[in-house]
Formats: sequence, structure tokens, C-alpha cells
Amino acid sequence: MNMQEDIFILIESCRLNFTNVEQVIADYFLSKKKPKNINQLAETLAVSESSITRFCKKIGLKNYKELIFLYNLSLTKEETASVSVSSKVTAAYHSLATRSNHLYSKKALDSFCEYLHQRHIIHFFGKGFNSYAGADFQFKFARVGKYVRIIADENSILLSSHAAALEELIIVASLRGDDEELMKAMKAAKAKGVPVLLITANQYSQLLPYADVVLRAASLTKEESLGYVSPQIPILMQLDMVYERYIHLYSESLSKWFEAEKILHK
Repeated sequence: MNMQEDIFILIESCRLNFTNVEQVIADYFLSKKKPKNINQLAETLAVSESSITRFCKKIGLKNYKELIFLYNLSLTKEETASVSVSSKVTAAYHSLATRSNHLYSKKALDSFCEYLHQRHIIHFFGKGFNSYAGADFQFKFARVGKYVRIIADENSILLSSHAAALEELIIVASLRGDDEELMKAMKAAKAKGVPVLLITANQYSQLLPYADVVLRAASLTKEESLGYVSPQIPILMQLDMVYERYIHLYSESLSKWFEAEKILHK
């Protein structure tokens, strides 16, 4: 069932844009009450028929007739659904992985890894769920001799960009790529000559002009963003590809680090 067929997911995905009246209409359908014609619904909710029509258009439907059709379909599907939760989530992850694969660029990935190889101090800028991906990156690359600082606070991000030295590296993770504070930080780093690497799903991001290398992550669909997929997964996919490629390209240096690690544990 796609989102257009599941009216409940469709309504939830648009909820942030609803007026107070539209919230009332949305609550009626989300509570899965008995379907009514537009006249009956308007009377029940004490709203105008035109408000209901505007609600339909707000969620991308043509009219109330289409809304009721999808509503009845969703109710029926819910009663007879046989697809397991596991299948739904697995399908969502598979779709995300496929979209991520279409965006793969060997040239960008190799360049990303080269910058990593040349520098040992890395500042990882990421807010919210993007910073969670940074923790995974920190864990992996600490084992190959990299010092990774995860910076999630706006003020700290800006201060770190001004304080970063030329021999250091900045990685910015922003799935949406529309952050003003990150743009200021990247701009400051670029003005100093500090290399900046960017991971984003936004091909039109305002951050792109200030990045030396860009890895394109897959964007989440409205349905996925409601909870089917953890929001940091697209960034984590890119970072996993970075790590896999890095250990392939620089296996010799990794061997030396692991040997040194063995000595420390003796």
C-alpha cells in the first residue's frame, strides 16, 4: 500500500500545514469513525462544506469523493492486512538502499576518503539526528587513528569553524541541507582554507557552494519520514560506504595502526 492509498499516513504527513478547522477534520478521519457524506460531516463537525473541500485539496486530493474512496479503502485494508511489520520495514529499507545506490559517485567517494586520509583531526558538524550518525563515524574512524569531534550545538559549530586549523578537516551532515547556521560555519571555514566535506540529500542545498566534496544521500519519502525509517539512516549509509572504501584504499596504513593497537594491549 503506498501513501496515496493509505489515507491515514497521507493526512498525518500534511498535519503541520493544517489550520485549526482542518485539524478538526483530520482528527475525525484519524479516529476511524463511520464515513459520512459531505453534508453530514459538515454538520457533525460544525464546519462548512467548503472547509472540507479545502482540506481535501490540502492533502493533495481532487475532491471529497476521492477522500471517501481512499478512506474506505484504507479501512478495508487495515481489517484484512496480512503483510507483516517486518515486511513493510524491510521493503522501506530496500527502497532507500536502491535510491542511495542510484546516487553513488565513485569519484566523490574517493575524494572524500583522500581528505580523510590526509588529516587526523576531524570536526563532525551535525544537528539532531545527524549527530547520531556522527557517533557511529567517530567509533569507526577512532580505530584507524582519527580524532573525531562531534559538534551539534549551533554556537559551538560556528566557533569551531573559526578555530579550525588548515591541517584539520570539517565534515557536515545535513540531510535537508537548508540550515543557515551550518552555511555560516562552512562559509567561515572555506574563507580560511579549511577543507569541508558535505553529506546531504538536498541537490539544491544552499550548503553546496561551500563544500569541497559532496556525497548525495537518499532523501526520505513522506511515508518513511513518519517513522518507517530512522532519519539518520540515509547519512549512515553514506558513512558506511566511506568506511568500506577507506579501508580498501588505505589498507596499508590501517595495518600499521592495528599493529600499534596490539602493542598497547600487551
